[in-house]
Amino acid sequence: MKTRRDFLKILMAGGAVAALPVASREGRAAPDPDLILRLIAAPDRVPIWRGAQTRVLRFQAQVIQGRSDAVREMSSYLGPVLEFRRGERVRVHFENGLGEPSIVHWHGMLVPDTADGHPRFAVDGGESYTYDFTVRNPAGTYLYHPHPHGSTGKQVYFGLAGLVIVREPSERAVGLPDGENELHLVIQDRRLGDDNQFRFRRMMMDDMSGVLGEHVLVNGKPDPAFRVAPRPYRLRLANVSNARIYKLAWSDKNPMHVIAGDNGLLSRADGVQVRPYVVLAPFERVELYEDFGRRRSRREFALMSQEFSGGDMMGGMMGEGMMDEDMMGGGGMMGGMMGRGMMGGGMGDMMQGMMSGGQGKELLVARFTVSGGGRARADTLRLPGPAPAVGESKHELYTRLAFRHMRGSLNGRTFNMHSVADDEHLPLNEGTVWTFSNDASGMMSMSHPMHIHGVRFRVLERTRGKAPEDLRDGLIDVGFKDTFLIFPGEQVRVLVAPTEPGLFMYHCHNLEHEDGGMMRNCRFG
Repeated sequence: MKTRRDFLKILMAGGAVAALPVASREGRAAPDPDLILRLIAAPDRVPIWRGAQTRVLRFQAQVIQGRSDAVREMSSYLGPVLEFRRGERVRVHFENGLGEPSIVHWHGMLVPDTADGHPRFAVDGGESYTYDFTVRNPAGTYLYHPHPHGSTGKQVYFGLAGLVIVREPSERAVGLPDGENELHLVIQDRRLGDDNQFRFRRMMMDDMSGVLGEHVLVNGKPDPAFRVAPRPYRLRLANVSNARIYKLAWSDKNPMHVIAGDNGLLSRADGVQVRPYVVLAPFERVELYEDFGRRRSRREFALMSQEFSGGDMMGGMMGEGMMDEDMMGGGGMMGGMMGRGMMGGGMGDMMQGMMSGGQGKELLVARFTVSGGGRARADTLRLPGPAPAVGESKHELYTRLAFRHMRGSLNGRTFNMHSVADDEHLPLNEGTVWTFSNDASGMMSMSHPMHIHGVRFRVLERTRGKAPEDLRDGLIDVGFKDTFLIFPGEQVRVLVAPTEPGLFMYHCHNLEHEDGGMMRNCRFG
């Protein structure tokens, strides 16, 4: 078990690229990088609560060459914030110290397929992988996290995730706050044992609902409190939970002003989105423009996740009579579990686990207090002009989402490391309208956060079904995205125009669904 001190020794002693392990695989594209980073994943222990330290998995990073401000360490278990600049050529040497296979995915980033973190590139413990890419994304909030097939959920849950912030000179013209007036909040939920240790999967039902926890951590810390000045702030919010959907709102009923989504700032045509709350599915991000000068000094308020009913699978099963033969039959799941005692603690523990900390429960995310002093005047926001139009779409794809017998599928298929079907090809630099249809038949109807690797896309429309009434006003479907939430019975059409050729992926970003095979390859070009 490596400690934080052990990590620092490794980083200080091994600063040169020559110190990398011999067993190395590469995904190179750019010669002469502007920035070279070393990124290590390994076990660690960190103090999160009083008492025993918590065992985690952790990213540590070091700048080998280039800007020293490209890495900002976090004070808890989360990986450091990596700050890139648009047009910058980046090389990252990833070293796997986990004792099990892993690989890093740059979530939302437009990179070559060899740098995307496909599980076919996963390296064993003690081995390394080199990424090379040019930063092509616009200014925005992105993520990095592991992506080995079958264990992504566990590795993320125990701490392997971090923010990527992309900046570009044109941001300054927007009039956004920066420096101390820019905050990021990485939001996660966790289960906690009496020994201060994270509790991951407890029951088979976790494979259906995804792992949900009753404790919310922000930037890896419990009970976070922010003291802010009476002036405008730029808030970057990222949902890095395995499965939880958040309905984020201010406790004092102030509206939220959304200025950016998953994949960069909104345009002038999109406009600032003023919403009573914002819905964030796993691995979605938004940026808010929040003028704390409009609130009373020294008054505490909170960022909450409000209660909602739309995503609770168990409520739908019980309340709508959906306990069908898939669930209750003699050979069905419930019958089998009750008959064979597969739940460990029995049905009582299973039901308690499903309802405790379940989807849609009200949760405190973070507390805020506005300090005293003079109030700064807000600058006028000047959102950027629209991106160049893709043009008329000449291609269409259709993907049907389903969940049966505790396993998700896409057009009836589950993950295969190398296979690509005929309906999983997209042409380069041309628009494709991709329709996702969430099959609502059977008892296992649930929402799915869908993510497409290697592209940014626009949501065109939601049809057929309806988003739940208590979540509808918080869906941010404007601007460019890389992840979207689709509800039971719904169809969502997105416009995609890949720019990088190769083999990429699309999948449900409920990490337990993804690890269970609700993931497929797609080929661009």
